[in-house]
Formats: sequence, structure tokens, C-alpha cells
Amino acid sequence: MRSAFILTLAAIGLSAQATENQQLRALLGAPGQEMTLPQLPGVYGQVWAQHYEATKFRNGDGDDQVTDLGNGVSAVRGGKITANVLVPRVTWVSEAHLGDGRLGVSVTLPIIDLDVHTTATGRFPAGFPSSMASAIQAQLNGVAAANSGSQTGLGDTEIAPFVDFQDDESRLVLLAALVAPTGDYKSSRAINPGAGKFWTIRPGFLYGRAWENGFEFGTRVTYSINTENTATDYKSGQYVHADYSLMYRVNDSWRAGLQGYFLKQLTKDKGDGVASDGNKAQVVAAGPAVGYSSEDGRWGAEVKVLPEFLVRNKSEGTTSWLRLMFRVD
Repeated sequence: MRSAFILTLAAIGLSAQATENQQLRALLGAPGQEMTLPQLPGVYGQVWAQHYEATKFRNGDGDDQVTDLGNGVSAVRGGKITANVLVPRVTWVSEAHLGDGRLGVSVTLPIIDLDVHTTATGRFPAGFPSSMASAIQAQLNGVAAANSGSQTGLGDTEIAPFVDFQDDESRLVLLAALVAPTGDYKSSRAINPGAGKFWTIRPGFLYGRAWENGFEFGTRVTYSINTENTATDYKSGQYVHADYSLMYRVNDSWRAGLQGYFLKQLTKDKGDGVASDGNKAQVVAAGPAVGYSSEDGRWGAEVKVLPEFLVRNKSEGTTSWLRLMFRVD
């Protein structure tokens, strides 16, 4: 019986995960109040700081991630994920036009400090031999330790050409982003700042509108299509990702309101360790946000805290952002 448990323990930490290693290649909740602000031709810089912390791990039904080891024995995944991300971003809005829209491009390169502590706690039926339970738990501890660690390094670069259409009340941006595998990644490591040796094609749009009564709404919606990770032969599924911002202008400088994000994976993962539901990810987040813009419009700042819920096949936690935006020239 013990050898049978050894053969199945490799699944711990790999089952019920959204995309490969539960790593969504997306800066969830990054856009904010700037979605409703006009951008004149010039160069804009952004420096964003994200803190993500999670202590829950959800399966495809939204319950705790549990792996069945047979003979009435199972293992519950636990632990903690902490990520601190510094995101430099540069946007150039040109004088050139395509129809009524200005051409531009944004480049984003996150720097990621990732700490993952994984636990796997055995559940044993009544009357299960204590000596065997101790031996199995020791194996679980070893597998959990192999799926834990800390790494700091570059993430993957997003390059997003766009066309920006603006009028007095609204803004529509059409974009076609490409995410390159520039991040620090080794397939032999359990923890990586980079998502893997694959590319992501990411078309999408941004829409923002401001009303005279002080309310502003903005959303950025993208659809991510991933190629196969050449280092692991694993292909993460396709997903739609929307960030949103509903703010109220308290005065010319201050805004307050609600921001958040939504992500839904629509196609299954393909590769080793894929569950019957295809490891399809889902997450919704919403929380308070406060923003400031200078009187001359040359810089702004924003802070927001976004708890996650309705999570499927990924960690569940809270994402916090401190964001600085400024015009370079």
C-alpha cells in the first residue's frame, strides 16, 4: 500500500491549477483612473507597485484544493503566496493618425519578488495506522517543500501598439499586445518570476467615459491566446481579462470609487497534470480606490485594495496597488 501512495504523491501541488503552475500572465487590477483621462501626444511614464497575498487555494468548484490519494486518504493544499511587483511602464502617444485615432505604443516590464510556501496536509480515515499516516505525511511534506521557494527577477514584457480615439466625453483605445518570454524562468524550478517559454497574443480594447455629474467609468478588456511552453510542452488555456474603474470626481484633483478585475479562462489547459475541467481559472475582485491628479494634469497617483472572490482553480487573496503616473514631455 505504501508504494501506491508514493506513486501518486507527485500530483500534490500540481493538480487543480489555473494555467501552468497557477501563473496567470496578467497584471490583475493594474489600470485605473487614467482610463478616463485624455492623453495628448507625448511620452508618459508609470511606476506601479503591487502587493498580492493569498492563503487559500481553490479548485474548480471553488472549494479547497484536495488530492485523492486512494484508500480513503487525501491531501489538502495550504500555505501562503506573497508577491511584490514593481511595474515600470512607458507609453508614447504619437502625432500620427489612423482615421481619427492617434497611434501609440505601451511597454510594460514587471520586476517580481515571489515567495511561495506550500503545505500538503494529509486526511486519514478512522482506524488508519498511525505509523503509515506519519510516513505518508512525511512524503507530503517533502513534496510541499519541493513546491515552495522564493525568487526575484524580471517578469515577461508586454508590448502593446494601440489606436486612441478621443472626444470631449469618451475614449476608445484599440490595442494588439504581445507578451514576450523575457522573464526569469527555469523549468527545473518550482517558483519563477517569468511564466514560461511561450508567447501570448493579447488583442483588446479600452473604453472610458466621464459624465458632467462627476461619475467616470473605464474598462480595459483583453483576450489572451498562449502558445505552448517549449520548456515543458504545456499549453495554458485562453482567457478573457477585464479591469474596471467606477470613480466619482470629488473635485478637480481627487477621485474616489470602486475598482476591480474579472478573469475567466475559456479553453482548457493541455499538458501533464491537467484536471478533468481543464484547470480553467476564474477570479473576480472589487475594492475601494482613491486617486489624485495634479492641477496641470502632468502627474497623478492612486491607491486601491482589491479582495478576490468567486475564485476557481487558483489562489484566492487580496491585490493592493500604489500607482504613480506622470507625463515625461
